[in-house]
Amino acid sequence: VWLLFFPLASFADICKKNNLIDATAYTTDIGIRKVTFLVIDFNSMNCMVINPAGLHERHSPWSTFKIPHTLIALEAGVVKSIDERVEWDQAKYPAKPFWPETWKQSQTLKTAFQRSAVWYYQALVPRIAPDEYKKWLAKFHYGNQTFTAGSNQFWLDGELKISPHEQMDFIVWLLKDRCGTKAHTFAALESIAFQETKNGSSLYAKTGAGPLDLNNNDGAFEGWYVGYVKDKNGKPITAFVTYMQAEDFSALQRYRKELSVKLLADLGFWKS
Repeated sequence: VWLLFFPLASFADICKKNNLIDATAYTTDIGIRKVTFLVIDFNSMNCMVINPAGLHERHSPWSTFKIPHTLIALEAGVVKSIDERVEWDQAKYPAKPFWPETWKQSQTLKTAFQRSAVWYYQALVPRIAPDEYKKWLAKFHYGNQTFTAGSNQFWLDGELKISPHEQMDFIVWLLKDRCGTKAHTFAALESIAFQETKNGSSLYAKTGAGPLDLNNNDGAFEGWYVGYVKDKNGKPITAFVTYMQAEDFSALQRYRKELSVKLLADLGFWKS
């Protein structure tokens, strides 16, 4: 992987140096997908990026919002633990054609996060006071911080939006000081965001995806893969954000993670 220096003032408060990743080696693999990728080396505090022009473009967070949503739910006390079970109310949350079978059942906070079951988090909305959302979205500096009180769609319908660099800011500061959340709250989040361990390093992340046209689930999709890596001692090595657009969901469903892990490995942050 070749790195080229370029100025990126927006990360001046986080990064000591900013480098452009030469994505030539990935061009064939990426194909017609549009990719923005950002990663920070916590050892040097240097940042590396693919497509700097996309860093400031805001998009719906989709299910990456389950990261802050989990923290908000636990901090507000509306769920007591990651094992709190909510029964699936089929009348309130009828299954849609695109739902996987794993969504069509009762969930705990842990299973809802890991299966990305949207209805569970929608069921939490009436329990969380609007002032709690307002307070925590501000503390997290989470994108445009926009939501309609009582809406259980705001992270899915384009009302709440966040850019790749804002996703990075959130993850970096979450790792730095938990963004004001309690230690046990962050520990709970980390336990359900855990993906895998290889060669002593552990990967924590969350996916997110949805149609660019909200009325067409068969058309173009956008997707995220957002997370971080810790070493065997639990020290953060890196945080990363991948944003992608593709011709349909299948074109990014697995590839967003595959590309992220490959880039992390090529940059020396992950041994696959």
